[in-house]
Amino acid sequence: MKRFAQFVSLVLCTTMLLSACGGKPGNPSTSGIASTPGTSSATPGTSSKNELKVAIRAEPSTLDPHNSTALANFAVQRVVYDTLVVQDRNGEIVPGLAESWEVIDELTIRFHLRSGVKFSNGAELTAEDVLFSLQRATTEKGSASMFSSFDAENSEVIDPLTIDIRVKQPFAAIYNYLASARGDIICKSALEEMGAEAYGRSPVGTGPFVLTEWKTGDSLVLTRNENYWGSKPAYEKLTVRVITEAANRSIELETGGVDIIYDVAANDVERLESNDKVKVVSGPGYKFSYITMNMSMAPFDDIRVREALILALDMPTIVNVAYGNSATVADSLMAPTVFGYSKIGPYEYNPERAKQLLAEAGYANGLQVTVMLNEDRNFIDVMEVAQNMWRDVGVETDIQIMDQATLLSKAANGEVPMGVTNSTPTTGDPDHALMIWPTSYKSFLRNSNTKIDEYLEAGKAAYDTTERAAIYKEAMEYMWQQYNLIPICFTNAVYATGVDVENFVCHPGNTPNLAEVTFAP
Repeated sequence: MKRFAQFVSLVLCTTMLLSACGGKPGNPSTSGIASTPGTSSATPGTSSKNELKVAIRAEPSTLDPHNSTALANFAVQRVVYDTLVVQDRNGEIVPGLAESWEVIDELTIRFHLRSGVKFSNGAELTAEDVLFSLQRATTEKGSASMFSSFDAENSEVIDPLTIDIRVKQPFAAIYNYLASARGDIICKSALEEMGAEAYGRSPVGTGPFVLTEWKTGDSLVLTRNENYWGSKPAYEKLTVRVITEAANRSIELETGGVDIIYDVAANDVERLESNDKVKVVSGPGYKFSYITMNMSMAPFDDIRVREALILALDMPTIVNVAYGNSATVADSLMAPTVFGYSKIGPYEYNPERAKQLLAEAGYANGLQVTVMLNEDRNFIDVMEVAQNMWRDVGVETDIQIMDQATLLSKAANGEVPMGVTNSTPTTGDPDHALMIWPTSYKSFLRNSNTKIDEYLEAGKAAYDTTERAAIYKEAMEYMWQQYNLIPICFTNAVYATGVDVENFVCHPGNTPNLAEVTFAP
């Protein structure tokens, strides 16, 4: 029972969501039953504008939460759907669609839903919708890996407003995952009637906004949900424009075409900060960028080669050239904003040692490597500098640039020798942040080290936060010495808004709650 008590009082601390990206950690709840509503702080009807215009870097592929893996999708889903529980600005878990919950045992939590909540099509939310959403989350391609610890088969509806959610083994990240975009609750009857593809283009949620128009390649238009159960947004219309070029997003903000822009380029920050009509909002993010090495391919199955490739790179110089002041050199395998972070590195820059290791591995006369990446300008800059540094130790680099869909397909098939990529664990949980590491995860890394599996399983099962943090510290110290990937940097979350925008809170996972935004009178 002591372990259960620890679970009740401490599991809510499994994240370090920043308050306005300012670094304030979450506080533990004193009970498994939360009582503070997780609603918006905005005041409806007091805004000087009735439309908020936002520019994001990519068009959502779908608004089906169980087939969404892109931040562009999550940015819009955030205001269309609700989750059972919510992470507030301090990273604390508070009620969402569930007004309270209680721990039944180490594998079961009983959630009590709010009464009278309706989907945007008028259907009432019931526990059947929650069970359907959970079961679907464990099977659909965009969410199955995240929800693999949930026991959807044995979760059950107790009554129309009560559901028992079970996990297969002790799972400390349960609340963080339920509060994530993949934990969005969908309308069972609507999805069954419409089909998944149509539902992804015309989602039915319980959130503060309803999607009313989607102009492919251009914009999405949402209108305020007048029947929303929580605090209603202060404005009536939300337009999300797709502007792929960072420079163009900045220009649109400066000329009044939009009110908020995401993903401000490092070279635009100084200019925007000097504009008295614009505010730059930034802070440490969850994003971790890195270079992968495929453990199933030679020569990356040789630890000497992996270490040599790392030691040959002057990473502070690379990060400064590619990112300027918008990122910091990675000194661990997950960002400081994620619960359980501990400083381990960074790796030293030692080209002479790199040459020695390559010679010991049989590559005294040189080595040819292929690196695949998408069209991200930062990634290209990273590789152009790295290419020259590797050449200095006898490594020639074939850089292959392709679209993201092709890159991900190749990674899934194990065809990427080396890759440049990043991950943004929007849950703020270490289980999510280290999801690329298990041997069962078939993508860029192709890790085959089962000792890492054992560490990660122990970490996800530890409800006591002190014990859990210690496990992840030991795990990452071990993983760091395997030289399985080349850490690059932790990237800041950088946004910019018009000077009249208020209550916009920077989010380290790049999914701020736009429903809370107001305009100055």
